[in-house]
Amino acid sequence: MKKILLFILALCLYFPVFGAVFAETATSDEVGEAAENDIVLNDGTPWIDYCLRENIAQVDQKPDSPKDDFFLWADYDWLKSAEIAQGNYYTDAFLETEEEVMDQCLEVLTDPTLKSGDAALAQYLYKACLDWDARNALGVAPLQKIIDRIRAVSTLDELTQMLGSEDYTGFRFFQTDIATSFNHPGIWITDIRPIDLLLEDSAEYRERTGQGELLEAAYTEMISKMLEKLGYSPEEAAGMITRAFALETELADGIKTSAEEMSPDFYRLINNEMSRAEAETLCSAFPWLEILDGRGWAGVQRYRVQQPAYLQKLDGIYREDRLEDLKDFLIARTADLYMLSLDRESYDLIGTLYSVYGIEGIMPDEEIACRTVRQCLPAQTANAFFEKHDPAKMKADITRLCEEVIDYYRKMLSGEDWLTEETRAKAIEKLDKMRIVAVCPEKWPDYSGLSFEGLGYFDCLQEIDQAELAFIKSLADQPADPDLWYSGGEDSWANDILLCTAAYGAEINTIFVSRGILGGVFYREDMSEEELYGAIGLVIAHEISHAFDPTCSQFDADGKMNNWWTEADYAAFDARAKKVIDYYNGITVFSGLQVSGDNVQGEAIADLGGMKCMLSLLEEKKEDVDYRTFFESFARIWREIITWEGEYYNLLQDPHPPTYLRTNTVVQQVPQFFETYGITEGDGMWLKPEDRIQVW
Repeated sequence: MKKILLFILALCLYFPVFGAVFAETATSDEVGEAAENDIVLNDGTPWIDYCLRENIAQVDQKPDSPKDDFFLWADYDWLKSAEIAQGNYYTDAFLETEEEVMDQCLEVLTDPTLKSGDAALAQYLYKACLDWDARNALGVAPLQKIIDRIRAVSTLDELTQMLGSEDYTGFRFFQTDIATSFNHPGIWITDIRPIDLLLEDSAEYRERTGQGELLEAAYTEMISKMLEKLGYSPEEAAGMITRAFALETELADGIKTSAEEMSPDFYRLINNEMSRAEAETLCSAFPWLEILDGRGWAGVQRYRVQQPAYLQKLDGIYREDRLEDLKDFLIARTADLYMLSLDRESYDLIGTLYSVYGIEGIMPDEEIACRTVRQCLPAQTANAFFEKHDPAKMKADITRLCEEVIDYYRKMLSGEDWLTEETRAKAIEKLDKMRIVAVCPEKWPDYSGLSFEGLGYFDCLQEIDQAELAFIKSLADQPADPDLWYSGGEDSWANDILLCTAAYGAEINTIFVSRGILGGVFYREDMSEEELYGAIGLVIAHEISHAFDPTCSQFDADGKMNNWWTEADYAAFDARAKKVIDYYNGITVFSGLQVSGDNVQGEAIADLGGMKCMLSLLEEKKEDVDYRTFFESFARIWREIITWEGEYYNLLQDPHPPTYLRTNTVVQQVPQFFETYGITEGDGMWLKPEDRIQVW
């Protein structure tokens, strides 16, 4: 059930919140005052951030030429007319394309002519989600049963027994999934992760910023109201939440910060694979293995404990004298976990969180129901979708384009004279073994026997969770089927192939291009080559370039974490990456806030590699390239309107550069751009040749 809450919150990816420079901000009303009085939005250098809706509103006419700000010039008409919809804090090319697919998906979920079992399951869940009469009639009763069970616990042994039972569906002290091993490619390993923190970043628990204060206030209000609906007095609810936050603060001390998670070293830091015997030595008081065994994971031989320090924090807390604190924490987090799955009154409490983030309104019920179905039943929804929309031609086209890009990177690597032959051979081997999953996978998880007959919405979600749990337990320690498409844990979003996205998976050495991105400004069957290469082509080239970014370059051709670089080659690569870091560090977005080159280096390097790749491919195929069409197609995929709060949050938590920079900084690195638009020294888009950056 945890994924329901996390996914609904992720409907607005990268929620806007407020950070350290706004530490005095305490309420959503005061946020507006901060925007008016404290925050300077138009002081960006070398360009003003015209993604900010407040900044673009001040521009009355399109610039005469692209010479000073290509992003503003190329996307001006769209920027001036775009509006942020209810329930969002931004709109962009990805969201517009997502809405196209959403309309098609809604047709699928309401089409009575579809007769497959997959379509029936997806349509049943969709209707159940929208059946507010039934949900309101139940109220909080389904949650009350779980809460009462936690309350009834009177000893630590009883708590262990409850947590280790397969029929307990409340919040747990750690997350369990399966993932491919970093050390033994092709083997599923049981993955143990810390909880998701309410304040998102463990650094917030060490020193609250304005972001942390606002989030804490919002969650306190929401969970308090849920607890009161469950029979607690306001005083009892307040005390429980205070104690829950205090315990979560203790746990957060064993969890990596967001900055650490964005570091290229993060995968190495979480690669703590161990045997059963080694796992048994981690804790003396917290019986996490006993709990796992009771839930049906007995017999597992290999574990990846991502953050052992977290389990050790639990080990110090899991004591008889802390029983009530442990129970209060579980009750508060369980109330939050199920809030969106209950009646309308409970569901509408999410507005408290939205108001903190500066989001106006809530998405239409039908859209939220559709997204929920896609996330909970990704295979069934996709199969139903493809009953109406044959993917064959699109799959062939995108596979061919991926192959073209991979072939280019082979040639590129062959010409990189700073690489030794040893490292070059390993890099090319990685391309040779790279798998392509375009539009849809070959095989989905098997949830045989899943049935919703006679069930309401809450119980449907419970059935899905049980089916998924049974499936992933069956995979533990088993060889991984390369055709099976399943992403667990933090990467579960990738299971929804109708999401507008593409990705590279280092641990499986696979490029993935979803059906959801193949529309809008990214892809049409009648696109010219310049349009195609500047849009979805660049996205694909960007993702494949990730195979050689500072993080993914730590994995070899088989998906094993393995240093395949010579010491000299990696030092040369690191020096090139350092130039990228320094370049982005020098950019101010607004209010004196600068890009963190360390945080965005991986995505920036992939952006630069993607541009070089697609320009080179285009020039190989055509003698008379229409560069204007290519560059302007590229600019369209990064158009965006966003609130300043959202942009601020992204600067803190998002490893991607702001989208106006993903346009301007990238085109600045290629001479064809300057030649096409006649840009010379003194123009805002000019960058001296010696200052241009390129890793590959």
